[in-house]
Amino acid sequence: MIVLVPIPLDDPNMVPAVMPSVRRLASLAPGSEIRLMSVLDPKAVHGVSTSEFGQAPPVVAGNRQLSPGTSPRVVESHGEAQERMHLEASEQLEAIARKELEGVGGTVSVAWSAHAADQIIDGAARRAPDVIVMATHGRTGLSHFLTGSVAEAVIRKADRPVLVIGPNCAT
Repeated sequence: MIVLVPIPLDDPNMVPAVMPSVRRLASLAPGSEIRLMSVLDPKAVHGVSTSEFGQAPPVVAGNRQLSPGTSPRVVESHGEAQERMHLEASEQLEAIARKELEGVGGTVSVAWSAHAADQIIDGAARRAPDVIVMATHGRTGLSHFLTGSVAEAVIRKADRPVLVIGPNCAT
C-alpha cells in the first residue's frame, strides 16, 4: 500500500494529529510505503537584506568619480531564499519520517505552489497512492470562509480515497 501524507509544516500540531493514523495504516499493511510531502507557497518567499544601509560602491562616469549613495545590502536573493526554504522543508520532513515512521520507512518531497490542494492532487496523480491521509484544522464559519480548506478541496478533486483526521480525533 502506498500512502501519501501531505504535511503542512507551518502548523506543528498537524504532525501529531495525523501520524498515529498513518502508523496504524502501515501496521495493517506490512511493506507499506509512506510518502510525506509538503507544499510551499512561492509568495511566502522573500529575499533578505540588511536593515542597516551600507555604503554603495562609488559610481564612475568617464574619468570622474561620483559620490557613493546608500542602499540596502542584499544578504539573500529570492532564489537563494527559495533554495533555503526547500532544503529546510526537506530536512523537517526527513526528521518527521525518522521520528514518526521508525521501522516503517518513508520518502519525502517538497513542492511549490500557491494552491496546495491542486499540488497535492498533482502529487497523487504522479505517485499513485492507494490513499491520501491528511489532517485538518476543522475550521468553521467565518474562519473557514476566509481561509478555505485544503482538505475539503482535496476531497472534492481526488480520484482516490482521502482519510481526513480532524482536530478532535483521539489517537
